Amino acid sequence: MSKMTMFAMLVLLLAPLTGCTAEEEVEATKFPMFSTVADDGQTYSNARMEGGAYIVVFSAEWCNSPCYTTMHAIWAAKAELPVLVMSTDPAENASGVTLSEWHASADAHDDDETTGDTGVSLTTYAFMKGSDVATALDITRPGSLAFVNAAGEITYLHEGRMDSTEDILTRWAEAGGSV
Repeated sequence: MSKMTMFAMLVLLLAPLTGCTAEEEVEATKFPMFSTVADDGQTYSNARMEGGAYIVVFSAEWCNSPCYTTMHAIWAAKAELPVLVMSTDPAENASGVTLSEWHASADAHDDDETTGDTGVSLTTYAFMKGSDVATALDITRPGSLAFVNAAGEITYLHEGRMDSTEDILTRWAEAGGSV
């Protein structure tokens, strides 16, 4: 077999593999459109959040753990990060819990009545009901997280509880947030 024939066979065998080792550009997933009033009386939307990284915790009024555990783990990893807490429950089925009651319940998660320690207050977190964002992202488990960059793109979507400081800070940095 000549060198030319061997070369031609090699090219034919490798042709289907072209591009397999090159990095392919993946289209970023935009965070779904939203605009809703939170417990602080302010309206939050894609436009308002644009220009800075933020975290969304998908929760429910009835979800203590993993939801509250995840919220407090984020606070412990880096206090006062921009966090939106969006309900996975529709507004029409709000369980009779007000936004302020829901926020107070989340704050109280780390309180210790025997010592009088009130723990941390998730003061910078904005709680909002009736968001369809979870449905748009196919989120089925409360306590799930989305890390969103300044361009409004989801850099990491995590379903279920996240309580590792290292993981939270890594994902926050990947979204462009300062650590």
